[in-house]
Amino acid sequence: MKAISPGRQLSSRVIILGAVIGLSLSALLVLRVPSSEARVKVGKLPKESIARQQLPLRDGRQLSLADLRGQVVVLDFFAVWCGHSRDHIPALTRFKDEDRQRGLQIIGLAVQDKETTAERLNQFIKDQKIDYSVGLVSNRAFSNYIDSRDISVPQTLVYSRDGRLAAYFVGQSAEIDAALAAAISRELEKQ
Repeated sequence: MKAISPGRQLSSRVIILGAVIGLSLSALLVLRVPSSEARVKVGKLPKESIARQQLPLRDGRQLSLADLRGQVVVLDFFAVWCGHSRDHIPALTRFKDEDRQRGLQIIGLAVQDKETTAERLNQFIKDQKIDYSVGLVSNRAFSNYIDSRDISVPQTLVYSRDGRLAAYFVGQSAEIDAALAAAISRELEKQ
C-alpha cells in the first residue's frame, strides 16, 4: 500500500471542505428564493383571474379577493398534517372581533391532499380553536394564488384594502409570526 503524503492529504481536505461550503451556500441561495419572490410580488395586484376566483368555504359561502376589496385580507394556506401550519395558527387567532370590525378578513385555506378529509379538517379546526373562515383548495389553486412552484406550507398572504399584496410569508417562526402581526396591524391602521 502506498502512503499518501501530508501535502496530498491537506489538498484533499481543502477540496472536500470547498465542496461542502459550496453546497451549503447553494442550498442557502435556493432557500432564499421564496423571500426574493415575495419582495417582487409585494405591492402588486393579483392577476384578475385570481382576484375573481371563488374560494369555497366550509360554511357554504364563496368569496373572492375582488369581493373583499376595502378589507384587509389574510389568506393562510396550510396543511392539517403540518406541524409548522399548526404552530402558525395562534398568530392568526390572536386577532379578535374588534379587528374584524375594523375590516380584517382572515381565511384559512387547507391545501387538499389524500390526508385531508372533511372529518380531519373539522377536527383540526376544533383542536386548533380556529375562529375564522376556513376553506379547502386544490394544489393547483394554491400554486395559482401564490404564483409560485414552491408549495410548501404554511404560506400567508396579506392584502391591503385596495387589493394589493401587502406582505407575503413562507414558513413559520417567531420572527415570521411577529412580522405577520405587524403587517396586519399596519394595514388595519390605513384607511
